[in-house]
Amino acid sequence: MTIRSARMTDTERIAVTHRASIKALCSECYTVQDIVGWIALLSSDIYENAIKEKVMIVAEDKDEILGLGILDLERKEIGAIYIHPKVKGTGVGGCLLYELEARALKDSVDRLTLCSTINALGFYQHHGYINEGKGFHELPNGVRLECVRMHKTLSK
Repeated sequence: MTIRSARMTDTERIAVTHRASIKALCSECYTVQDIVGWIALLSSDIYENAIKEKVMIVAEDKDEILGLGILDLERKEIGAIYIHPKVKGTGVGGCLLYELEARALKDSVDRLTLCSTINALGFYQHHGYINEGKGFHELPNGVRLECVRMHKTLSK
């Protein structure tokens, strides 16, 4: 498996993994209506914008995208980490997280924030993120997803 910067040619494969992740891993914590509204927003455009404007990485193995991560250096925020359900528990998510943290440190960011999905709360806690309390993340189409605000102070 390789962790690398996402490329414009990856956008369709990223979308496939992102949709599969939301459908399989988020379905126990969110309603069918939330999942449908969430997935409806996933188009090549959002990934192209992330590749151009943020740090976007992928985990790849044999031309298959196993996971994705997005870091907004300006806001000092992890915007997303999603893994294909078939690699849950294999360390792919942790590898993506470590790479985003390393890139943040390289850019002199010493504290990151994020808004975790309910299902990913344990993952982030395991990796040292501190729960700041529940909130909502509003998607552009009006879907409001319950989330948990978190932060971590990075060490070199």
